[in-house]
Amino acid sequence: MKAKATILSILTLTVVFFSGCTTPVAIDPMTGQQQTAKYQSGYFYAPITADANAVFLSAIRAIDGMGLLRTGELHKQDYIKIFARQVGDKEVVVRIQQIAAGESEIRIRVGALGDLPQSQVIYAKIRDAL
Repeated sequence: MKAKATILSILTLTVVFFSGCTTPVAIDPMTGQQQTAKYQSGYFYAPITADANAVFLSAIRAIDGMGLLRTGELHKQDYIKIFARQVGDKEVVVRIQQIAAGESEIRIRVGALGDLPQSQVIYAKIRDAL
């Protein structure tokens, strides 16, 4: 009976963790801009003021400049994904989606469960490359 309660508790915590943990993240406190990103279920979401193709080219330069090993790209009609690996064989996935003219959204995931600090570093490098 005790084992069932433990398993049920672990499953409940897992569902809560992966379904709705959202953290607002300040993007650029140095410039005083009020832009914020969000970190939800291991994914870092942030707006970026550029077209998806420009963001894609900047992301490739930033990823290469950070010493990450790019392993592939996926070009779909409404988004572009860049796949890479970092030291320790952590997978890095950058997804770029055009949301309006001159506006895009980046979604970054580092590792299987996500890594907020590393995602912020990648985002900052991409934004600086623009």
